[in-house]
Amino acid sequence: MNRVGPPNTGRRGCPWWGGLRKSSWLLLLASTAWGAEVRGQVRLRGVDGGTGAAGQPVVVYLTGFRQPPPSDVLVISQKDKTFLPNLRVIVAGQAVRFTNDDPVVHNVFSTSAARTFDLGKPGPQQSREVSFPTTGLVDVYCNIHEQMFANVLVLPNRAFAMVDEQGQFVIRDVPPGRYPLHVWGRNIEPFELEVTVAPEPPTVVELTVEPRVFSPAHLDKFGRPYRQRAGYTP
Repeated sequence: MNRVGPPNTGRRGCPWWGGLRKSSWLLLLASTAWGAEVRGQVRLRGVDGGTGAAGQPVVVYLTGFRQPPPSDVLVISQKDKTFLPNLRVIVAGQAVRFTNDDPVVHNVFSTSAARTFDLGKPGPQQSREVSFPTTGLVDVYCNIHEQMFANVLVLPNRAFAMVDEQGQFVIRDVPPGRYPLHVWGRNIEPFELEVTVAPEPPTVVELTVEPRVFSPAHLDKFGRPYRQRAGYTP
């Protein structure tokens, strides 16, 4: 099998979407199942120098080529004043449906550069759908309930996988080639490593990432601190 490493090699703090805009070699690939595989494990370096599971949610993905989005419309529910799930990973051009499964009104919004939107105030059992044509990380909040947050990570292709509780992942149906591989999670530093994917055997990577502190603090949709409302219950 092809192994890439050693652990903890790679460039951190390099936003992939900025690189994509400048890349003249970006390929447009169809959604044909190619059969090549990238698999491995992600470990989080601890303060004592040891390593452990990277926590949840963490996604590993490849860039350097484009694929058309699937037709599925994924759902993020607003339930118990929480976004469920609080991370969706999609392909550029795909849509997400935000459903209000609470007995109260919500106001979902984003001011992120990759996608700005304001869904108004749908009541209980109502929903709104948003398309995401541009790659990037989209922060999603509720303008009524400050504690609510979620992310939509919009990728250029389908070559991604969520890391499981043991830190393992498998990315299937990858076209052979050499690509940047990225690891993203709220509690880890951005990680990038270049990998070569052969038709067979699977490419195996062992990755060690560094921790970071995640703060959900944010401003409201008008760019102001949240204000306590009469009758408001967090």
